[in-house]
Amino acid sequence: MVVASLERDNNGSSRFRGCTSIREYEFLGKLGEGTFGEVYKARSKRDGSTVALKKILMHNEKDGFPITALREIKLLKMLSHSNILQLREMAVERSKGEGRKKPSMYMVTPYMEHDLSGLLENPAVQFSEPQIKCYMLQLLEGLKYLHGNRILHRDMKAANLLISNRGILQIADFGLARPYDEPPPQPGKGGGEAKRDYTTLVVTRWYRPPELLLQLRRYTTAIDMWGVGCVFGEMFKGKPILAGTSDLNQAQLIFNLVGTPSEENMPGWSSLPGCEGVKSFGSKPGNLSEVFKEQNPAAISLLGELLKLDWRKRINAIDALKHPYFSNHPLPAHPGELPCFEDSHEFDRRRFRGQRAVMPPAPAGGSVGMGPNGGWSSNSGTRTGADSRNNRIPGAARFGKSNSHGSQGNAPRRSFDNRGNEPHQSRAKQDDSHRALSSWQKEGGLPPKPPLPSHQGWVPSYTGRVGRDRTHLGRFGGRPDSNVDSYVPTYNGGESFKEAQSKPKL
Repeated sequence: MVVASLERDNNGSSRFRGCTSIREYEFLGKLGEGTFGEVYKARSKRDGSTVALKKILMHNEKDGFPITALREIKLLKMLSHSNILQLREMAVERSKGEGRKKPSMYMVTPYMEHDLSGLLENPAVQFSEPQIKCYMLQLLEGLKYLHGNRILHRDMKAANLLISNRGILQIADFGLARPYDEPPPQPGKGGGEAKRDYTTLVVTRWYRPPELLLQLRRYTTAIDMWGVGCVFGEMFKGKPILAGTSDLNQAQLIFNLVGTPSEENMPGWSSLPGCEGVKSFGSKPGNLSEVFKEQNPAAISLLGELLKLDWRKRINAIDALKHPYFSNHPLPAHPGELPCFEDSHEFDRRRFRGQRAVMPPAPAGGSVGMGPNGGWSSNSGTRTGADSRNNRIPGAARFGKSNSHGSQGNAPRRSFDNRGNEPHQSRAKQDDSHRALSSWQKEGGLPPKPPLPSHQGWVPSYTGRVGRDRTHLGRFGGRPDSNVDSYVPTYNGGESFKEAQSKPKL
């Protein structure tokens, strides 16, 4: 916790402990930008260490400091784990000669060379299975710590997993995280049971579990474990495995992969508010084993446990760490054995997109998050109602062939006990000349935002809300029930409810 006592910085100015002046850092370049703020690479003038500076944008200063940033700062100051991103301190940039303008605030964190999404987009990178196991173990250790301290992350995705060239993975972006009021998970008991309601407007769509799509409000740590399963499959495939273009399409993709819900595999699903839109899907089994047929049975088993429809029986981090997948050969690599890669951040990914005709898009879940992929660039263009993301996925150039670990039986592997750091071979280029590219694809930019919920094919029980603003709850709707999570993240850049209503329909 930040101690509210004064001390002196290197310039002789008084400061609160845990907070310093931005003059203590030398800016080295911009790493990314979006509705969450701007991220810079910098060097500390005190100790020479390289850090990342996340500038917190004040979209609407009269509303005060962003609630998502406050939550993230509070939680990160409480947490201490090798697989959780550390918040070193806050840095303040005071305005010069601009009257009463508020100072700018920066979050100072260690510099991490990559995020997982950026590595997967890098055409020169291929993951081996020992490397995947190494990353998965670290991810599960971080979540075990989080859930053990009764914290829900609520935005688990590849873009929020930072990786250093020392092979260390850290969970980042706690803007949607919150303390969890239930007991921590226990071995063999999944995520347990929740006794209070939480908002369902969390988790980027491509990583959103089925219970949230069906509007379950009493959810548990199992929502984070579903995201882990999506990330696990993404490392095998090299692309997001459930890239839905709307909430309805997202549900369809999930049920195609793991089977349609029933009272046997997802008890209570038919009583959830959002069930009406999916009752017409019919009954069919999933094809998880077929989609991941290149992987060994242990990998498919763990993936099935993580992507289980029944959130009560979905495996927790404690049990996942003990899964036989991690003790089978090839064994997990040690972080220090993993190869180094060129930096992979948002601006680096723009360069990667230029190397290929078509590259995978940013996750389509709204502008949430502090990671490089978490927000939409301010110059991303008009957000149309038609979402063309899904048109890019089948046969896209980056994913023309499986990663090398997908065909592990074709060539013998050396033990990782005596393995050297072998360079990764570049992926074979694919012919995408037959693809018609939209304007944002040709320019290497980001795709448009998904349509507002009221214009998607399937509208759950919360119809009538404008976009995904939170202002209609506590501010306009009276005092919320003390047993209900009234916090809903702002997805529209901090605009007011009235401003959102006045926007043209998409």
